[in-house]
Amino acid sequence: MTALFSLQDKVAIVTGSSRGIGRAIALAMADCGAKVVVSSRKAASCEPVAEEIRAKGGTAAVIPCNISDNAQLANLVEETRKIFGRIDILVCNAASNPVYGSMADVSDDAFDKIIGNNVRSNIKLSHMVLPEMAERGDGAIVLVSSIAGLSGSKNLGVYAISKAADFQVARNLAVEWSPKGVRINCLAPG
Repeated sequence: MTALFSLQDKVAIVTGSSRGIGRAIALAMADCGAKVVVSSRKAASCEPVAEEIRAKGGTAAVIPCNISDNAQLANLVEETRKIFGRIDILVCNAASNPVYGSMADVSDDAFDKIIGNNVRSNIKLSHMVLPEMAERGDGAIVLVSSIAGLSGSKNLGVYAISKAADFQVARNLAVEWSPKGVRINCLAPG
């Protein structure tokens, strides 16, 4: 496969990259030449993706991270810097939705988990990598939202709220950081 563009020598962190959309993003970035950090809660679930990248001649590291834990977010960034020396690209793909049904039935704990994992962790992780990107005048952050954030939902209300918030997080980060050379984008798969 011929890459559409080159990410040669770029370092990318992709959260939630052990399966699904995150896995596809990690593999595509590696195909374009990026050194990829495959991250999810369990190292064992990340290793097959990293092995697939390595089998194709790419470079990958596994750094497990539960995005609900600030210490693990910091460790993800610190370990990436130890292994690869820098962070050029951050893809915030990991998210959660423990509730399917009416918003009236969502407990405070479930609400806090959804907003914490799907919004707060993206903000925290972004703020951990933005200064080095701005210092270099180059970098990219991609927040993976959802089409659920574009309209009301009968059964995914709080999740939809969190994904709508991701759009605004991307807009605000872009206003603050794009003058410093950092690109911020938000995807809405669906």
